[in-house]
Amino acid sequence: MSSWAALEAELAAWEAIGQTPRLWWRDDDAQTVTPDLETLLELSHRYRVPAHLSVIPDGVQRDLAQRLRDTDTVWVLQHGLRHVNHAPKGDPASEVGNARDLTLARSDLARGWALLQEVDMPHLLAGFVPPWNRIGGAIRRQLPDWGYTFLSAYEGRGDAAPIAGLTHIDAHLDPIRWKYDRVFRGEDKMLAMLIEHLADRRTSGPHRPVGYVTHHLQTEAAIWHFTDRLFARTQGMWLDVPQMQKDA
Repeated sequence: MSSWAALEAELAAWEAIGQTPRLWWRDDDAQTVTPDLETLLELSHRYRVPAHLSVIPDGVQRDLAQRLRDTDTVWVLQHGLRHVNHAPKGDPASEVGNARDLTLARSDLARGWALLQEVDMPHLLAGFVPPWNRIGGAIRRQLPDWGYTFLSAYEGRGDAAPIAGLTHIDAHLDPIRWKYDRVFRGEDKMLAMLIEHLADRRTSGPHRPVGYVTHHLQTEAAIWHFTDRLFARTQGMWLDVPQMQKDA
């Protein structure tokens, strides 16, 4: 069982070696302004934690673009096209998996990018977040040629071998237990996961950013409470995509 005291001890160990942990925050499935999105934006602003919204282009609303123009701590990444599963029956869900034809995938991604531009989405980066965090190897290798410079999935899902022109930084900490009624994993579990990642980077390097991924539309109060406490304790440790690309 982990605790906030254990996190404090780990952060003290970083301080003792003159280093600062590198963290980053991604939130998936945005399309319009909701009360939960406002909660996210308030946390991002209050603690100056850069939030990276992966936006589903098909169905995106202009109110989202209008709202984000008033922010200075939020970046936008493309989240597929429709968040529709194209994987064969029996395979893990994916919109851009190994079974997806390259020509169709390129057309989908280009259409998605055009939709984000049509609503004049601010703070838009040439970043791609594959729905369900899964992307086929052939599609992944094509991303730089298709205009993308940043890719983020979830650690352990798919190939992470370096690709020239593409910064690849995954998420590692998801507070939702998706297979068990989509409930909060629990504070102890989240802290244990975070401390494990921090200790690994402190002792073995390189100091890769640890990614925290949320889904504001499916976030219960306990997750927001944990996120608030986490941001309060780790202010100044959170990076944005341009910083991570510069340091990669």
